[in-house]
Amino acid sequence: MLIAFLAGVFFLAFSAAPARADQEGGLLLSLLGKMESSYARLKDYTAVFRKHERVDNNKIRDEQILVKFQKPFKVYMKWIDEAKEALYVDGENNNQVLARCDGLLGLTTWRFNPTAAVLMRGNRHPITEIGFGYILQVMDKDFNMAKQYGEVEVVKMEDETFDGRPSTVIEAKFTPHDGRKYYAARMVCHVDKEFVLPVGITCYDDKNELMEQYSYLNLKPNVGLTAMDFSKENKEYRF
Repeated sequence: MLIAFLAGVFFLAFSAAPARADQEGGLLLSLLGKMESSYARLKDYTAVFRKHERVDNNKIRDEQILVKFQKPFKVYMKWIDEAKEALYVDGENNNQVLARCDGLLGLTTWRFNPTAAVLMRGNRHPITEIGFGYILQVMDKDFNMAKQYGEVEVVKMEDETFDGRPSTVIEAKFTPHDGRKYYAARMVCHVDKEFVLPVGITCYDDKNELMEQYSYLNLKPNVGLTAMDFSKENKEYRF
């Protein structure tokens, strides 16, 4: 009788695990859908963009940048702790980045392709991959594929504070098989409850070492940015 009881408990626990995982995966994809809907309504925003990433020779770089962004893809960046500026407007300036900083480059405004070696030095991503659109693109691809093949575990999905604001934190682990690849082995994402946008994302490799951590602090969506905010003629800029 005891053996039969224990066998029943084991069966219930074993069968409940896939059901719970499937439910968590469904909740995750539902939240992802809400983020995508929220991003579809977003026209522009300003934020302090914090980059904390592992780059060349495993060095950890930390930068804070004032960012202005407008759809479809216009971005202006001004570094807080360095005299650096960058401007990229898709379809303008020959699709080149306008860059200026103190020192040798500060003598003039330079133009580079977004993936030019001088711009990629010390960076994991080109300027064309900044913003919520790219984050959601990566999450949509990986979470949907991982759920399809049962290769994602939702470690945590609960309320948490981020940048002093209510958010939902999602922590997920990916276990690829059959040659499939995911962007990261573990991903932690903070979703602002009011804006329903991924304001924080941290990615780890398969050795559980930090790849990158990006935060959008003091986010102000739909502030009504104008063409002058993304013009090299703006007198507040140094281009």
